[in-house]
Amino acid sequence: MADKPDLDSAYALNAADDNRQFYRDWAASYDEVFVAETSYQLPDMVAATYLQLAGEWPCLDAGCGTGALGEHLAFGAVVDGVDLSSDMLAVAATKGRYRNLVEANLKEQLPFDDGEYAGLISSGTFTHGHVGPEAFDELTRILRSDALAVISIKPEVWESHAFGPAFDVLVGKGLITGPEIAEVNVYRDPTMAPDGHGDDRGLIVTFRKV
Repeated sequence: MADKPDLDSAYALNAADDNRQFYRDWAASYDEVFVAETSYQLPDMVAATYLQLAGEWPCLDAGCGTGALGEHLAFGAVVDGVDLSSDMLAVAATKGRYRNLVEANLKEQLPFDDGEYAGLISSGTFTHGHVGPEAFDELTRILRSDALAVISIKPEVWESHAFGPAFDVLVGKGLITGPEIAEVNVYRDPTMAPDGHGDDRGLIVTFRKV
């Protein structure tokens, strides 16, 4: 590996193969070097929101990575994870929080049945250009009626990739309820954040499948 993976490099990713290579390099140290050392709190906040809103099981963690989000769910939660990176999934598998872990591209058809899941969670996936709102055609397909979705989305990506209009289309088709959006701090302690990212904000987006 020529360079140590960092947040700005992650945000610059686009192609699927670039994502796989980047997270292959970062998988072993992601939890320690990024999540713990920077006080990254989006996984905790997404999990807390899902539990507070009485999210049910089984639930799919979309773009689960190393399982940082799953660690914040109560033991006994029935959660499956899907991610593009087999190396990140290998780390998630060591944590004992996931029923199944599946390697798949969120931009393609997912290997799950219609209405298979009672909930959807995601943290840190919709942060750069590789995965946009087109993923929600599949993600809503696999949700059953009244399933709760709690997703974090980077504000700049929300704007640049037109998430708002895309959700409006899903609402107009009668597929989801109108999303509720809360803006939060990405890092619990800004002084611990990666250089230049102490003031980063994230959107916690919630909706239900109709």
